[in-house]
Amino acid sequence: MNLDLTNKVALVVGASRGVGRAVALSLAREGCDVAVLARSREPLEAAAAEVRALGRKASAQTCDVADSKSLSAALDAVRAELGPPTIVVLSVAALWTPKKLHLHEPAEARALLETDFFSAIEVCRQTLPDMMTARFGRIVALSSIAARTGISGGALYAAAKAGLEGLVRGLAVDYSRRGVSAVALALGFVDSERFKGRTGGDEAWRRKLEDATATRKIPSVEEVADFVTVLCSPKSAALTGSVIELSAGAQLNNLW
Repeated sequence: MNLDLTNKVALVVGASRGVGRAVALSLAREGCDVAVLARSREPLEAAAAEVRALGRKASAQTCDVADSKSLSAALDAVRAELGPPTIVVLSVAALWTPKKLHLHEPAEARALLETDFFSAIEVCRQTLPDMMTARFGRIVALSSIAARTGISGGALYAAAKAGLEGLVRGLAVDYSRRGVSAVALALGFVDSERFKGRTGGDEAWRRKLEDATATRKIPSVEEVADFVTVLCSPKSAALTGSVIELSAGAQLNNLW
């Protein structure tokens, strides 16, 4: 299928590894020039090099997307190098380790929400004018099925992801008639470096998690990335405001 993405400028937040990196490469394969943002310079430059190897332009910008000035400077550099971004994929960092809410210090809770949720708001706020000018825009926020099921020790994480889902619904109401659509993709477990780290190489635990899904297989980062790329297409406009689950049916067996 031709997704009509050739020469679009995409911005992928959290592109230095995992799903974000895979999304950047998938978009490049479909013809996008890609700006990659993250905090770590070396893996970010490696991701940009991979985009260029696919024949597309790339811009690598290290910044703290929760900091409006840092983000603004990065976006100015992206616009100068590639042009205004009209596709935004929010694979924002998740500052989550299992911890019950009463054990969080207030500053710790605020830091988690700044990174996991408010940073996404700031990226949207600063890129929406570019999309409205172009009369085309796609915002894809990576959420989690934890937003609806909850997860032990992750009340703030679940709250942040639920916030993302509310955000895309609100954006859909306000901007769809300007050609801008916004969707959230609620993920379960993804076979990423982070997932491998959480299982600690315990194959028995991995098999247990796989067996608890409906498909008996945990999606790869490439599978998720290809689905995100479809959501970035001009053909996806009718999905605006949607929250789509991509979890291999994990929630059906109360795995989460």
